[in-house]
Amino acid sequence: MTLKTRLLTLTSLLTVAATIFTASPAMAATIETGHLDVLDVDYNATNNTLTLDLKTYEPDNDDLSPAGTVLRVVPAATATIPSGTAWQCLGPAGTSMYVAPQTLVSDRLYAGWNTADVPASQGPVKLELTAWTGPPGSRFALYTTAGFPATPSFKLNTNTATGCPVSVWPGGIASGTHAHGNWAFSTAGTYTLTFRATAQNGAGATSGAVTYTFQAG
Repeated sequence: MTLKTRLLTLTSLLTVAATIFTASPAMAATIETGHLDVLDVDYNATNNTLTLDLKTYEPDNDDLSPAGTVLRVVPAATATIPSGTAWQCLGPAGTSMYVAPQTLVSDRLYAGWNTADVPASQGPVKLELTAWTGPPGSRFALYTTAGFPATPSFKLNTNTATGCPVSVWPGGIASGTHAHGNWAFSTAGTYTLTFRATAQNGAGATSGAVTYTFQAG
């Protein structure tokens, strides 16, 4: 092979590679285990704004943009809906949901929320689920449990049954909060959840609409 032929071949390969890398979208990062604050609300006093992002702890303590990140609730992370009226807004008793649990489990997503960087003068934070998508007939709920036997307290819920929908976090999230709950998805598939955070005191700073992507199953 002559030098000219080699150069032409190399040029062709570089052109193909450039086309591939230019045309292909960036691969999304997927997080499916470990401690993560899904709703990380921070206040910037300089320009009076709130930001809504993801806070990671391992391997780095860092803020991530929800864009380009998929939060996965693995197939093994299922729970059966208990019987009793307290649970009826989660779904039919005896059926299962994919749940990122409120307590730490090593091979599951341990998902929470965080307003530690919101001063008391700005809180509490009004948190709204402004839009969502999921597989046909699916439901999403974020709830905490306490007591024995455990009873749920729904923070957000897309169940359309009477008395069940919750699109605005009851009472807001107090400043300085770091807590965890159960993130439940009724059906395997991809969900998008769009949130907005607003400071209820001060000048009413807002994050605007921020969309997160979850994969159940």
